[in-house]
Amino acid sequence: MRKISNKLNVQLIAETFLAFGIDHIILSPGSRNGALTMQFANDERFKTYSVIDERSAGFVALGMAQQIQKPVVVCCTSGSATANYYPAITEAFFQNIPIIVLSADRPEHLVDNFDGQTIRQNNLFEKHSVHNVQLSESEETDELTRNMLLTKYALIDCLHKSAPIHINMPFSEPLYESVIESSIEIDTITIPAKDYPEIDVIDFMKRWNASSRKMILVGLHHPDAEFGHLLKQLAQDDSVVVLTEVTSNIHNERFFNKIDQVIFPYSEEELEALKPDILLTIGQNVVSKKIKKFLREKQPTQHWHLDEYWQPDTFQALTDKIETKPELFLEQFVPFVNPKESEYYTTWNSIREANNIKHNHYINMIPFCDLKAFDSIVRNYPENWQIQYGNSTVIRYGLLFDHKSSNPVFCNRGTSGIDGSTSTAIGACIASEQNTVMITGDISFFYDSNALWNVNMPSHFRIILINNGGGNIFKFIPGPSETDVVEDYFETKHHFTAEHLAKMFDFDYQVVSNLTDLEHSFNDFYAESNRPKILEIDTRNSANDATLRGYFSSLK
Repeated sequence: MRKISNKLNVQLIAETFLAFGIDHIILSPGSRNGALTMQFANDERFKTYSVIDERSAGFVALGMAQQIQKPVVVCCTSGSATANYYPAITEAFFQNIPIIVLSADRPEHLVDNFDGQTIRQNNLFEKHSVHNVQLSESEETDELTRNMLLTKYALIDCLHKSAPIHINMPFSEPLYESVIESSIEIDTITIPAKDYPEIDVIDFMKRWNASSRKMILVGLHHPDAEFGHLLKQLAQDDSVVVLTEVTSNIHNERFFNKIDQVIFPYSEEELEALKPDILLTIGQNVVSKKIKKFLREKQPTQHWHLDEYWQPDTFQALTDKIETKPELFLEQFVPFVNPKESEYYTTWNSIREANNIKHNHYINMIPFCDLKAFDSIVRNYPENWQIQYGNSTVIRYGLLFDHKSSNPVFCNRGTSGIDGSTSTAIGACIASEQNTVMITGDISFFYDSNALWNVNMPSHFRIILINNGGGNIFKFIPGPSETDVVEDYFETKHHFTAEHLAKMFDFDYQVVSNLTDLEHSFNDFYAESNRPKILEIDTRNSANDATLRGYFSSLK
């Protein structure tokens, strides 16, 4: 018989999670959270995972929650362990991914009294979470009831706002006393329905139908067939252009899925012809700086943002906030839309067609480099594999290529950091059980190398590492390249490879440095195996920055 904690508050938190349908728990080793670890690990109703590094564990939870679309719990000991969750929490906050931080703490009277592993944990994540609670250690009936109510309200916020929350639990010793059966039982809790503001759909419809130049811009969005179907109906109108990115996860031949190929420094007259009268933005972060610059300089008369969580004024032109689920609004809106005669779609499409020809010509003529490798990588994605992109140059390269509709694409664009991309991808692979390939740059890969230290690593996880010997993005973006210290302090040149890490963490490993070897490597790389795999693409001797600048020059 497995033993659980004898602490009633520990039993209470576990039973409350189950009553809310929350059963994914990531545990990091520690003593102060020993009672919690014993409780979850010895209860077969929970799916528990051990991840040693708390910073990595936070991102693993993010990847899991991203896929199962319900809260995942991360649980750790006291002190700096809790603070190590912060990067993942900020990312989850801006992506609206529900993570529950369950942190063990020292007794309250020891805070600020120089006790070991003791920091100010209460409200630690206040700026990047939607609910923070400090539970009582007391096991008096009134305090147990209060703890349950505090936890319940926090979990409802977590679900309604789809965002991180923090539950802090102080523990006095002894920590490991146990019992065989729980003293607490909780029935399934009914979660109240979420309320949305009333929306005058008819007013929006009238304004939409009166306009001859309408743009829909879709940012980061989880795959959703119904959402995609509704947008396809809107896109049949010649007065409408739909702009998407790989992370929008919607596909149609009328969608403009490679924004950076179309938006370029044109004449004022040409830019005016591309400017929308109405801009409808949906979803979260947009990667393309070019579309942001264009819409900030050529502001629409009306900017509507459709999202149930965020209403950002990204282009400094926001006029209407539509605070509901996109599919709920579109289900009411689309049936009343009337197509309007317009040259707007044709204007955009003529640029796209011309630039697609230039794109293909340029890719065919360049030597092996990051851009050439990316063309090969994207063409060779297997059907139905999940794609997880790292940040920085990797996701920007990804924006330049067509992706298959069968490949869902994800990237941490909430705060756009490189710090936990690999950990997120591993968490997503574990939770979805879908074949997953992570495409990452070298700085991001080595920065998050503790992600590979994960006993839950699936054998069907793959990493494509593009190693160009440093942070090449600092050669592309304005500013750093004009300094005298770009190589030492921005680009951070190095001579590392992944070979020794692959050996240490039991990954199959292969390195290629030319197009022929790369093209020949994919069959074996994606083949079923008993171990995860790393394919390292060495482009350190290539003129990657000059080639990418040449690419955009070729589109002029």
